[in-house]
Amino acid sequence: MNKKILVTIMSLLLIVIAGCGQLTGNDSASSNAEDYPNREIDIVIPYASGGSADLQARIISDYLKDKFDETVNVVSKGGGAGSTGMNFVKGSKPDGYTIILTAVGPSTLTPNSKEVGYDVTEDFEAISQISEAPYGIAVNSSSDIDTLEELFDKSKEEEITYGTTGAGLHQHVVTAALTDKLEDVNMKHVPFEGGAEAVSALLGDHVTAGVNTISELLPHEESGDIKILAVTSPNRLDELPDVPTFKELDYELISNGAWFGLMAPEETPEAIVEKIDEAVKEALEDDGVKEKFKNAELPIEYLDNSQFKEKVIEENEVNKEIINDLDL
Repeated sequence: MNKKILVTIMSLLLIVIAGCGQLTGNDSASSNAEDYPNREIDIVIPYASGGSADLQARIISDYLKDKFDETVNVVSKGGGAGSTGMNFVKGSKPDGYTIILTAVGPSTLTPNSKEVGYDVTEDFEAISQISEAPYGIAVNSSSDIDTLEELFDKSKEEEITYGTTGAGLHQHVVTAALTDKLEDVNMKHVPFEGGAEAVSALLGDHVTAGVNTISELLPHEESGDIKILAVTSPNRLDELPDVPTFKELDYELISNGAWFGLMAPEETPEAIVEKIDEAVKEALEDDGVKEKFKNAELPIEYLDNSQFKEKVIEENEVNKEIINDLDL
């Protein structure tokens, strides 16, 4: 046989074999998605058991267990400001059987303030955002400050203090990003060990103002001990119809609050990510699930995988810049 003809035939054979391999790979990925899940799923939380993330994960896992007819475990991997759990999932097989219910902190704050071994935009696939808890800025009821504008005006005359759950955490980052842009505003941050301690300082008049989640502030607003001046949500809250939003007061924020969402390791098949996303959307539309979130004062705020991915990328860049400016 002519050598040139033989080379041509071999080349064609290689192309056919490669094509078959590609088809087989596509068929395999499709088959994996169709069969998913066929064994236990682990939803990791990067915190200790018993908190907000744990509760949300258990509500979602109960629904997925019934939908998929498979066991769905909630596994706590706390430590390292969320980085322990994130790294555990990063190193897991990207097959949809180990996913994480993470939050804004472990995703876009911790890895930008210290070296923790992962980049949320490179090492994870966004699945769904499930909730977002707005913040409020409040003062003690004994204060002569009644509006956000009065608070900022007072800070132009003298340095005032505001408390949050900790240095470099989301309430601090969101507030600092705003106040640093305001001319002559002089507000000193005072970090505390968690929301309860920050609210106690506000109640004790140890700080002029406090920035906390609405669920932490609301009982004390209802009792008349504090005044909430503004909320970070896009629209006024049903629980606080007379309290304006930062947006309507013409203040632009970098975030509407503390979000929680599901992610998977990088290279998890898109079809599996979409299958989980669709199931989560269905869960968050279920009356029983909505009631559980409402009773726990957890505002559902669903974003699909593409919307959530875009949000994480944007917030990661913004938070990185602000944290660098804060020099934490």
